[in-house]
Amino acid sequence: MEHIIYEERRLSFFEKYLTLWVIGCIGMGILLGKLFPEFAVTLDNFSVYQISIPIAICLFFMMYPIMVKIDFAEVIKAGKTPKPVVLTLFVNWCVKPFTMLAIASLFLGVFFKGWLPGFEIVKGGS
Repeated sequence: MEHIIYEERRLSFFEKYLTLWVIGCIGMGILLGKLFPEFAVTLDNFSVYQISIPIAICLFFMMYPIMVKIDFAEVIKAGKTPKPVVLTLFVNWCVKPFTMLAIASLFLGVFFKGWLPGFEIVKGGS
């Protein structure tokens, strides 16, 4: 008879209230943007080919802890079954960009169009 042992893991304070942390950070970012608009413009000027360097650095530090916990044995195992890997790559590179464009067009071009001064979606190439 085989015995299976389940290890119970409790969420940390940070993990338990992650949604509230995210909402708080969004609110803090909006507040800082309103209080110090010149700082937001200064940060926006640090970009290369329309890629914000401060955002790229912050994203790297946000993803780095997850990246270093990669089990490379699982990566090799995933390479031996290419169907899920190919499907994931297809969805991430061929479906999601167009889905995001559609969602952005819907929200910025329809729902929030009146809130964005001087914003127009160019249709038909003109």
